[in-house]
Amino acid sequence: MRKPLLLVCLLFLGGFTCGPGTDTVVQNAGSTRSPLVTSLPAIQDYLAGDPLPTGPITHLVVAYCKNLGDFMAVGVNASSNTVMYRLRANDPTTTSRFLSVAYGAGVPVTVYTANVLVPDEEVEPSVPGTPDLPITGVIFPVCTSEVGDPLPPRPPPTGHEASRWQIFTDLAIDTSRVLHRVARPVPSTAP
Repeated sequence: MRKPLLLVCLLFLGGFTCGPGTDTVVQNAGSTRSPLVTSLPAIQDYLAGDPLPTGPITHLVVAYCKNLGDFMAVGVNASSNTVMYRLRANDPTTTSRFLSVAYGAGVPVTVYTANVLVPDEEVEPSVPGTPDLPITGVIFPVCTSEVGDPLPPRPPPTGHEASRWQIFTDLAIDTSRVLHRVARPVPSTAP
């Protein structure tokens, strides 16, 4: 009798403390939540026909805007908690060639094609039968209204675009960490 009563009290207090809320609360800026082993690499313009930069990556995360034909990509090594490279292009032909190279890289590739909410902190999955807690974070826009960006070489991003890159880098790091928990590329057997 005591255990059911205790369980009911805990559920009541938990529900009272958490209370109902909105599903999402959006903030204006994002930042890398976990410390990286090294500093972030410079953003490079990808040119059609180029190979991917060298470096041991475990995951490649891409934001692809099919309306504008541009992409942002981050190569992450989740084993060492390192961002290996960051690439961009704003030409549909270059983007299709990049995606072809990316899919042939031999690592998991995640492509975001719609806006996503990037949580402020890692969110644990809810227990079945309990209400979801509100998630706070920032919305990463896959597409921007900035049409007609200059062709490469472009200057480093500033202002809103620099913030967008920071949010996307956070998203890439989190995506690679989660995927790394459930699946990893098979190590090569070449000597």
